[in-house]
Amino acid sequence: MTESPITHTALLDSLAAPVCAKDLNGQYTYVNDMACIMLGRQRDEILGRTDCALFGDSLASRLEACDARVLRSDSQVACEFVLPDGSGGERCYWIVKQPLHDTHGALVGLAGIATDITDRKQQELELVALKNKFAATLQALPDLMFEVDLEGRYIDCHARQESLLAAPRDDLIGRTVHEVLPPDVAATCMHALHEAQDKGISTGSQFRLLLPEGARWFELSVAQKASPDKQLPHFIVLSRDITDRKNAEHALRESESLMRAIVDNTPVEYWARDLDGRCIMENALIVRHWGSLLGKLPQDSSASPEELALWLDNNRRAYQGEVVEDEVEYRVEGEARVFRNVVAPIKVDGKIIGIVGFNQDVTDRKRAENEIHRLAFYDPLTHLPNRRLMFDRLQHALIGSGRRKRYGALLLIDLDNFKYLNDTHGHEVGDQLLIEVAKRLKKRIRQGDTAARLGGDEFVVILEDIDGTLDGSIQAELIGESIRAELNQPFHLAGLPNACPVDYHCSSSIGIALFDGVKVTAEELLRRADTAMYQAKAAGRNTLRFFDPEMQAAVTLRAALETELRQAVDQEQFQLHYQLQVDAAGHPVGAEALLRWMHPVRGMVLPASFINLAEETGLIVPLGRWVLTAACRQLAAWAGQPATAGLTLAVNVSVRQFRQASFTEQLRGLLAETGASAQRLKLEVTENLLQEEAEAVIGRMAELKQLGIHFALDDFGTGYSSLAYLKRLPLNQLKIDRSFVRDVLSDPNDAAIAETIVTLGNSLGLEVIAEGVETEEQLRFLAGIGCRQYQGFLFGHPVAAGDFAAAMPLRDAAA
Repeated sequence: MTESPITHTALLDSLAAPVCAKDLNGQYTYVNDMACIMLGRQRDEILGRTDCALFGDSLASRLEACDARVLRSDSQVACEFVLPDGSGGERCYWIVKQPLHDTHGALVGLAGIATDITDRKQQELELVALKNKFAATLQALPDLMFEVDLEGRYIDCHARQESLLAAPRDDLIGRTVHEVLPPDVAATCMHALHEAQDKGISTGSQFRLLLPEGARWFELSVAQKASPDKQLPHFIVLSRDITDRKNAEHALRESESLMRAIVDNTPVEYWARDLDGRCIMENALIVRHWGSLLGKLPQDSSASPEELALWLDNNRRAYQGEVVEDEVEYRVEGEARVFRNVVAPIKVDGKIIGIVGFNQDVTDRKRAENEIHRLAFYDPLTHLPNRRLMFDRLQHALIGSGRRKRYGALLLIDLDNFKYLNDTHGHEVGDQLLIEVAKRLKKRIRQGDTAARLGGDEFVVILEDIDGTLDGSIQAELIGESIRAELNQPFHLAGLPNACPVDYHCSSSIGIALFDGVKVTAEELLRRADTAMYQAKAAGRNTLRFFDPEMQAAVTLRAALETELRQAVDQEQFQLHYQLQVDAAGHPVGAEALLRWMHPVRGMVLPASFINLAEETGLIVPLGRWVLTAACRQLAAWAGQPATAGLTLAVNVSVRQFRQASFTEQLRGLLAETGASAQRLKLEVTENLLQEEAEAVIGRMAELKQLGIHFALDDFGTGYSSLAYLKRLPLNQLKIDRSFVRDVLSDPNDAAIAETIVTLGNSLGLEVIAEGVETEEQLRFLAGIGCRQYQGFLFGHPVAAGDFAAAMPLRDAAA
């Protein structure tokens, strides 16, 4: 914690104003006595804590925002805050915050001094309430009232809004309008007086008066007042402030002008017709395209008979209350254009009084939609159908095959050694090859068949309506061989700038899968062709292969296993077994949780039989979540038993599971839900985790490390080993893979690797544990190179939770 820059604490403690200071992390480093009173807490309850710990989220957020402004601007900031007073009430404070610097001028925090303005705020509120009441009263009597004689002399004045008077009331009485008002305004007032003398009343006279608060408009109402015969006639004058009305009239005129400008300049044809069908409004675009229609019927326009028939039908439907929308094509200025046409009724109080129409030119939008469709469904490089359109056409081919009882075939074509061309001649040359391959494919397929680019250097050909199984396979083979031969012909590629043209000889591996309408998905059919294509590659490339029954059996078995695995995940057909981990003295230090599938038919199934499939299908995510949940519950249960309370529990986490954006929050919630100790939980990750997004992985590990969770690097030395990343990982333990331990006594390389891992772990301050220890000889060797923790059959087989405690070796008294 940064030392408080306030040194004269005795002086500050004696101040009658609250004073506090914070460091750059928002932690309070100093509060005086008044600040403690203000915050309603003891000093030791405040120091070292942040606003988030002292107040609710909303108030803390505002306080922290004010602090951020001070630190960001390095200048004084003042804010008003309402704080709880510690007795259930609230007080309002004006807080001035100032940045703090050390003797070298570096910013080290901020200080604040508060002033209690609660009483002043209350007085302000009461004053506002009084003003509002007074304003409401004035609002009830908006007019100024005067009594004047025939010479325009002010006899009396009654004004609730004296700001509207041309002069203070005392300055008005006894003076004439000529002495108070501008000449033009005085003339208007005298004219109204003479008119009232002649007619008894005068209304409607208006004038504009420049007052200290700005220009205002007024309207006069003048009536003659009865008076003795020998006196000059007196008049009662009401002067009404009509500024808002004048402004509204002006705004209405501006709005009408704006609307007219919008209508005339918008790129949409606009018109309106009355109930007789005559045009009563049009914009400039209508006039430009069709000539003026004002006063005309639709029949009077220059439209073609087809266009006129469409107009009349749309208008008829709109007069009946319908909103009509359609797209039509007109020839405008010699060019065919597409318009979106809308005709709607004009209603006033629910009654139709006419119709209005809009014609919007959507030609460019339609062209853009067509281009978007092309980009969405066609490969931009080769202009062949892309993967999405290929699947759509393949689905239609499957349906058509079943309906017509005819065979079809799917050919998956992969260019051999295409990566070599890209690496040696560049991607531009590779793109040229793909374009030429697409041209040759279209030349070699039949009309009605489809050639598509699947992605990269993979192409697909869909053959429809070939003959039966034997004849169909022969026909598919002939077309496939024709394609292969065509692709074997040299390609003359332009090459890079300033480089010689390239004569490239390309070969291809082709996988073929037949279909006959039997229920099979497009995805499954593509997998079959892919399997056959890899068989062609395995056979030496530049050949083709059909998907055979043995391949089908393998695919079927995998599909059945996937179905069973999904059901197992849904029904939680799993158990965790636990294998003991010991230290150099043979004392238990922890265990590793090992997954077992309790299959209802096959019994216990080990992970090697299904983990890869779970990874491929994404089932590893819900399965991994179940494992973590079960492990945390077991860890919490062990905490209540003296024999197991001190054990750690290692749990393997898959790459896909760890890379979930919500993984940290899931684990945080799981620890809170089960009550398991984060310090006793160890996550085992593999080096493959770092193959992609290494920085994000390191950041997530750091987040989990802050929760107290430990990390072990499993299978170390078998995967992606980068010391540059290894030293940055927040690891606690390295795990020597069982493949090295198994032959550590017979293979010098394995022995050297094991010793290197131990040395590396010791140099990085990491624990090292060896797994797969089965013999005393292996144990002695590992102990001799400095390994101090072990796991393997020598110390115990994996067992269910109920048998684990009984299988643990007893510690001696010294332990």
